Amino acid sequence: MAYRFGPVVVGVDGSEHSVGALRWAAEQAHQYTRTLIALSVLPESPSPPPGPSRDRDVAAEAAAEARRWRVGVAAVGTTEVGRPVAVLRRHARDARLLVVASRGTGGRALGSVTEALGVRADCPVLIVHDAQRWAAPDAVLPRKGPVVVGYDGSASARRALRVAFEEAAGRGSRLVVVRAWHHPDLWRPGRSRCCDLTSDEAAVRGGLHEAAAPWRARFPHVDVEVRSEPGEAAEALTVVSQWAALMVLGTRCPDDTEQPANPSVMRRVLERAACPVLVAHSPPGGPGFR
Repeated sequence: MAYRFGPVVVGVDGSEHSVGALRWAAEQAHQYTRTLIALSVLPESPSPPPGPSRDRDVAAEAAAEARRWRVGVAAVGTTEVGRPVAVLRRHARDARLLVVASRGTGGRALGSVTEALGVRADCPVLIVHDAQRWAAPDAVLPRKGPVVVGYDGSASARRALRVAFEEAAGRGSRLVVVRAWHHPDLWRPGRSRCCDLTSDEAAVRGGLHEAAAPWRARFPHVDVEVRSEPGEAAEALTVVSQWAALMVLGTRCPDDTEQPANPSVMRRVLERAACPVLVAHSPPGGPGFR
């Protein structure tokens, strides 16, 4: 795929949140051995473009900070004028990875730009929640926690599983494959007690082992654990994020396949996850990572 060998692109706006996202982008660029592009997008204006100003220096300063943070990373800064979502999506066409903070100068828990990129982009998107945690010069990114992937059996979840194995292998981390599921009789109104979940849980875990088997063969050094979590998907994944270093999700939010697709699941996970979330988008016309 085109983005497979492309750069890591990070959106910067001078906020503490974007500095934290920059730290993660530099780490990913180092892991992938890719060029890092710090991209600042200025709003469109009918008036002539402004002269040299601090706004115009945001991208260059971010690139210099990335080089200080991760010695050896080739980082460049670029500034463009336009609508942030459109500009970032255009850069995503040739990128290995796009990195954004969950919020920027606007201060929303999940900014409109981030939400739009989480729904659609032509490369994987790393969304860093509460990114200001890593803005301080002496901040240390978490490296000991596992990579967690939400899995529901869908095509997008299979793509996410593949990406998660690559991430775990690159980081030397344990991989935890999680499926949230809901028995159709669980807590049915009028029932005096909950149904027996033992056989259903065993079936879910068996399906997870089966899905992971081909990638275990390809990445034999990755330590893999499977977990079945009865209950609602967003809540289960949010809890798991408390001890993960990175979470990988497919573009179809992990949920019980017997239930209607719920777009709010993705948003709720992105708003509340305690770790960065990697949304495993696939480029147009292609299956994603090979």
